[in-house]
Amino acid sequence: MAEDEDLARLRALLDETAARGEERLPPEPRLGETLGVSRGRLRTLLRRLEEEGAIWRHVGKGTFIGPRQMVEVRDFAASFSVGDILGARLILEPQLAAEAAIHATDEDLAAMDACLADMAEPPSFLHWKRLDERLHREIAKAAHNVLLVLLYDTLRTQMKATLDRRLEQVFGAEPGPKTDTDAHHAHVVAAIRQHDPAEAERAMREHLVAVRRHLFGVRQV
Repeated sequence: MAEDEDLARLRALLDETAARGEERLPPEPRLGETLGVSRGRLRTLLRRLEEEGAIWRHVGKGTFIGPRQMVEVRDFAASFSVGDILGARLILEPQLAAEAAIHATDEDLAAMDACLADMAEPPSFLHWKRLDERLHREIAKAAHNVLLVLLYDTLRTQMKATLDRRLEQVFGAEPGPKTDTDAHHAHVVAAIRQHDPAEAERAMREHLVAVRRHLFGVRQV
């Protein structure tokens, strides 16, 4: 279908933009001209990507790659070290998974399942990475605690700024560690589906420790 072709071209443009280290897409008139689609078709495609969590739009500022941010981190946060970020993930995200196991709705689980399905055969590493970000945020949202989501978004912003290049170096090669990572994700979601907070917490911690080991060879929990 033509729309599927248009969507594939738009996804490729997202990958190219992210690969340049940019987070904001061109204005809609230029974007439509680049893709060769009408303004109405472009907005339909953008709406679909926004529903998927691949982009978010800020009135007056533009369209940005990734899930919507609930907070903007100030410049002082650039002083956070990689150790700070990874340590914070190990504290926050297992607890979010445990809370998700208690509070997740059928709609939350459907969103996680959609991420897992799309991650199985992504068109590119960058697309897989965006799905990875989306899945982790869907788990955070499933805790149904706005303050915890604010904390997670603050942490996620720093992860993108600090770890993206290393993630591409390690996980961009196939089959590589991505296969294990996808299995870890499925295990976390299964525990959430079973409403087992202890197992969801354990599975998320195991996943994050494995990611840290793959990225930096760190063995200590």
